[in-house]
Amino acid sequence: MSVIDSYLDTLFAPYPDSSRMRSARIELRAMMEDKQQELMDRGHSEAQAVGTVIAEFGSLEEVAPVLGIDREIGAATSPRFGADGTLAGDVRTDPVLDTDRARQYVQSVRAAQPLSAIAIPLFVLSPVPLLALIAFTSPDTDPASWVVITGLVLLLGAIALGVLLLIVRGARLADYEDISEGRFTPAPTLHEYTQELRRTHRRSSTLTTAVAIALWILSAVPILVLGNLRQDGMLPLLGVCGTLLMVALGLLIYIQGSWMDSAASTLEQETDDLPETSRSPVVRVIAAVFWPLTVAIYLGWSFVTGDWGSTWVIWPVAAVLYAALWAATSALESVSRP
Repeated sequence: MSVIDSYLDTLFAPYPDSSRMRSARIELRAMMEDKQQELMDRGHSEAQAVGTVIAEFGSLEEVAPVLGIDREIGAATSPRFGADGTLAGDVRTDPVLDTDRARQYVQSVRAAQPLSAIAIPLFVLSPVPLLALIAFTSPDTDPASWVVITGLVLLLGAIALGVLLLIVRGARLADYEDISEGRFTPAPTLHEYTQELRRTHRRSSTLTTAVAIALWILSAVPILVLGNLRQDGMLPLLGVCGTLLMVALGLLIYIQGSWMDSAASTLEQETDDLPETSRSPVVRVIAAVFWPLTVAIYLGWSFVTGDWGSTWVIWPVAAVLYAALWAATSALESVSRP
């Protein structure tokens, strides 16, 4: 056995003997041998070349980004696994998540996903009753007090129901709080399980995502068509309602169909890019107050100016800003992923 092979045996011994780690070992061995040959071609002896190569490549943590095995080896303080898959060394760490418990978590997420799929669209739909009442009862005049009060009650009711559904979902997944918060150590077989989960459900996930995106793109049609037919009155408000309905329907389809991606991302210790479930408390706060604040601005603007036929423009603007928040959340989460 060569000196490089002995060095690699020592280097990879604390880590799981997975296919990814074996591929990384082969890749690193080829890199080290190429460097050794390069040094020998420059006149170094074999012993000098090997010593220089070992010193240059250093520890496995240093070359992990190049080999793409950051997740497999974890941070320098993460637990190490022996060849039998058990924890090696006396290291205080999070509990190991095995495949059996991961399967139970995935099934629980799948069962609870309809709650999220209903709750989040409800936040988007909350202004629709108010807008519809104004459109049908007083399209060209200031709305009556009972219209505004009834619309606000229905708006707050929709938000309250959405929050209640999210609370119920959280209660159903309370037994897996350590998993959802990433407080676990992946077992050596967990990555293979999540990859198989993604492969099994890739087609349905891709289809639902495509349908949702199509709805979001087409959601501008109702407001563009009805708004151009008439600049004030009932039609623009109904166009806004149609736009919000299509956005909400897209969210329902996307969230319901993304249960697998959500569960797999959590098991892979990635993050969810929905603003409401972001790991950033700032983003969660913004998402929580976004639609109620939009309603408050709409009502304040409308009552002060009395121009109910034009203030509806705030809704498509709000939809664009919410999409921007979602995109920013996704970008921030992807940057923070290991």
